[in-house]
Amino acid sequence: MRRLLVVLFVLLAGPTRLAFAADDDDEKSDVTQRDFRFAEKGKSMTIWVAFTDVFDQRLLADLDSGVATTVVLRAYVYPDAKDALPVSFTSATLRVVYDIWEEVYEVQIDDARGRRKFVEASRAEALKRVTTLVWFPVAPLAKLPIGDYFFVGVVVEVNPVSEELLAEVRRWLARDADKQRVAGESSFFGSFVSIFVNPKVAVADRTLKLRSQPFYRTKR
Repeated sequence: MRRLLVVLFVLLAGPTRLAFAADDDDEKSDVTQRDFRFAEKGKSMTIWVAFTDVFDQRLLADLDSGVATTVVLRAYVYPDAKDALPVSFTSATLRVVYDIWEEVYEVQIDDARGRRKFVEASRAEALKRVTTLVWFPVAPLAKLPIGDYFFVGVVVEVNPVSEELLAEVRRWLARDADKQRVAGESSFFGSFVSIFVNPKVAVADRTLKLRSQPFYRTKR
C-alpha cells in the first residue's frame, strides 16, 4: 500500500529530479511549443504528452468508418544548442480500427517496448489511447549528462503514405534502442531546423510537430 501511494504521488506531482530552463529560440515555423512532463524511469528518460489536436473533424469521423487509422510518431532528443544533432531517436506506430460487428475500437501500439493491444468501448477512449504518450522512453540516461540542457522534438503523422517512412520505422522498432546510433545513420536525422523547420515535404492526412520546453537532469 505504501508503494502504491508513492507511485500515485509521483504521477500527480510530476517529476521531482528535473529542472527546466527558459527557451530563447525565436525561430518561426509551424512547430508547436508544448509543455511535456519528464521523469527518469529505470535507465531511460521518459515523457508524458498529449496531441489530440492532430485529429481534425474529418479524421475523427473516419475513426467510426471501420477503416484503420495509423499514427506514426518520431521523437528526437536534442542538445539545446544551435544546429545540434539529436543524441537519441525513437519511434512508434499506433493503429486504431473500429470493429463494426462488435462495436468496439481495437488499438495496436508498436514501439521500442514491444507490441501492445487494447480494446476500447468509446471513440474518445480510443482517441486518447493513440494520442497520449504515457511515460514514453525517449533516451537512455547515459546519453543525457547531468546539468546539460536538452529538449524533445516530436513529429506526429496521421496516415502517412510514404512506404519508405513506414519501413524505416519498422526497422527501428525491431532494434535494441540502447544500441541505436544516431548521427549520420538515417535520413531521419539532422538538426532541429532541417527536420522540423525546413523539412522535406511529406504526404500524410495530418502532421503535427511539437517541441518541448528545455530540461536538464539534476543529481539525486
